[in-house]
Amino acid sequence: MKNRLILLALYGIGLLANENSIVADRPGFSTGTQTVKPKVVNVELGYQYSFNNHDSKPSSHTLPLMLLRTGISEKSELNIQWDGINIDKEEGQSAVRSKADLSIGGKYKLLDNQQYNITALGILSLPTGTSPSTSDSTDPLVGILWDYSISDNNTLFGTVQASSSQIDHHRVYDTQFAVGSSISHTETIGSFLEIYAIEPSKHDLHATRVIDGGMTYLLTNDTQLDFSIGIGLTRYSSNFIGFGIASRF
Repeated sequence: MKNRLILLALYGIGLLANENSIVADRPGFSTGTQTVKPKVVNVELGYQYSFNNHDSKPSSHTLPLMLLRTGISEKSELNIQWDGINIDKEEGQSAVRSKADLSIGGKYKLLDNQQYNITALGILSLPTGTSPSTSDSTDPLVGILWDYSISDNNTLFGTVQASSSQIDHHRVYDTQFAVGSSISHTETIGSFLEIYAIEPSKHDLHATRVIDGGMTYLLTNDTQLDFSIGIGLTRYSSNFIGFGIASRF
């Protein structure tokens, strides 16, 4: 089984520019504290190329990184996530194509005010994919998301998460931490920078540590474009580059 990350996201730079604009959950690792309102649907899609210069120099293409979000109440939303198709390549070998597992979950606002927010996250990954992208098991993830407004244009954000997955028929656990900052430069352009780490419970598994950042562009109040890049801070942590779009209906 190939251990894959669900590509979670920045909590919505667009919120800083215009409270009536879309608040997307991409790009980035940290999932945002904001939820979609009832009777509204967010469709978020993207592409990511990951690569690593360690050993066999593995690389992968992943798309469409689909995330569907819709409001259940004023404080909660339903999420359906599917990374999509993964095309993996290692030096000297043929490319391997596989499908990622489908995940379903949601968010619930615990605290909601103008200066800071705290939201609970829960996701369940279902064994619907194909090898090497599937874990062939049902895998849960839970977390707490937060943000704190420093000024009208600058916000700190982060997450603390725990997940479980199955590797070679053994159940393993990990903890995930992220912290970052977002800046609204204009009413349509925003940027972010964050650092995240994934620490596995088993000593023979490698930890992931990455610093990533990117830009968003609010095309309309209902459509956001984004670009992001990440740099692995250890020899086993992959670099990546990606872009995407989020639309509200």
